[in-house]
Amino acid sequence: MTSRRSIAERVIARASARGTPIDGDAEFMAIVELWAAGNIEAAEMRDRYNALLKQRSRSKRRLGLSPEISPEVPEAMAVRANDGSAEEVTD
Repeated sequence: MTSRRSIAERVIARASARGTPIDGDAEFMAIVELWAAGNIEAAEMRDRYNALLKQRSRSKRRLGLSPEISPEVPEAMAVRANDGSAEEVTD
């Protein structure tokens, strides 16, 4: 059985190894922590993260900045629905 926390740690380590650290984004990590602790499910984590990305994009547009995602969390990291091919998450 794989814990949510160990899955999150592996994903964070892989992102860092690829040169795209994600653990520097406090808002994103707060969402991940809620999921790892079992307070929210993966679908809610995805929805919250995508809402965070939209909010950041809107804020940048209002400031006249490029609507691209902040360097801490590249757009490629946008969370997508699980197609069932990923590891099964167990509590």
